[in-house]
Amino acid sequence: MERGAKAALFIGGVMTLLLSGFTDNKSKNTLLRPPGALNEPEFLAICLRCGKCAEVCPQRAIKIGQGNSGLAIGTPYLMPREAACDLCLNCIGVCSSGALRSVEKANVRMGLAEIDHDACLAWLGDECKICYTSCPFYNQAIKLENHKRPVVDKDVCVGCGVCEHVCIAEPAAIKVQAGKRQ
Repeated sequence: MERGAKAALFIGGVMTLLLSGFTDNKSKNTLLRPPGALNEPEFLAICLRCGKCAEVCPQRAIKIGQGNSGLAIGTPYLMPREAACDLCLNCIGVCSSGALRSVEKANVRMGLAEIDHDACLAWLGDECKICYTSCPFYNQAIKLENHKRPVVDKDVCVGCGVCEHVCIAEPAAIKVQAGKRQ
């Protein structure tokens, strides 16, 4: 590792430790991180903020934190309603800092999808199975209760956000909650 990268890692780590006392726990883990991300404090300390992960994302799902992101400025995150992760894992391959660690697709834990039963069309009695049929872990991460209503299996859901992205309700009746895994 080159000297500049080591210095950036060190400074990022020190800043994260120093400033972590100025944030409340509610604000942590609010960003959905790419596959293989370390827990939030370690991720913030180690991520070089190089943007390579966003550059290689074929879905353009990985965004980079801007000025209103606080300590997360320059770090990658996802907004599944705009674009979901297709679990290609290309981002892990280009992460030189180790902030994104190698993981099998079935073991990715980015977040957890949660269904708002008061907004979900299927739970309201309409015929809708789009989150169920679009899930990359078909009939595993999302199952149908009574062959009609979607239910998330928290042990299988990887938090990729495909369900949120394809949901036809507005706003989405299924949302991936970051930090539910860490």
